[in-house]
Amino acid sequence: MSDNLICTTDPIVPVPMPNPTPEMMASPEFEKVWQCIKTWDINVPESYGGYCGANGSHVAAILNALA
Repeated sequence: MSDNLICTTDPIVPVPMPNPTPEMMASPEFEKVWQCIKTWDINVPESYGGYCGANGSHVAAILNALA
């Protein structure tokens, strides 16, 4: 087995990704974070396996972490 193998399995007990609220989506902070990450591929191993394109849930998670 290769030492360079990346595991992309789903977590046993996934942590749900937050949905952005309408208030979040209307905020300048949401827009600034979105403009920064919208082209990124993101991995949140606590919530899902593998990488996916950034979305509003990723922005909401970042804003929640800052609050």
